[in-house]
Amino acid sequence: MNFSDFENLVKTRQSCRDFNDKPLEKEIVDKIVKTARLAPSACNSQPWKLYCVTDNEKAEEVRNALTDAGKNTFLKNAKAFIAVAEKIMPLKEDVLKRFSSNHFVKYDVGEMVAYVTLAAESLGVKSCIIGWINTENLAAALGLAPDEQCNIVIALGYSDIPVREKVRLKEEQVIKYL
Repeated sequence: MNFSDFENLVKTRQSCRDFNDKPLEKEIVDKIVKTARLAPSACNSQPWKLYCVTDNEKAEEVRNALTDAGKNTFLKNAKAFIAVAEKIMPLKEDVLKRFSSNHFVKYDVGEMVAYVTLAAESLGVKSCIIGWINTENLAAALGLAPDEQCNIVIALGYSDIPVREKVRLKEEQVIKYL
């Protein structure tokens, strides 16, 4: 991949809030997560577990946890979900002396989620990162272990919506060369 290909991937990836009815093959979800799990993490701790929800009945349970109290109603046509459970993993001794064991987890999970969305986009699959969740209902639907918590889910599917122009702050507002 050259820079132009990557730049185009980043420019075309957008949060999808209008999934169509086209089915999403489990094999595609498998490709996405097998690639995303290669994301880097502090001390290679890999503080995540990916729950891939492709079964229609289970997807409905997850959808209910994500649309609780009228939120995220656009998920009605999402075909699959990747729920990212955080796990506190042991770090190297010298790192633990300077930081708590969960210091890097949010950063690591965030980077891995970016890998999920970019892998999905490269396969023509649209995504939306969901952070507004009924965590108790989601934990029950996924059968999370006691040492896991899930604060982020990626909805997946296909869409017919054209790519929107990205609206961002001006470069000089967010980039400073020293």
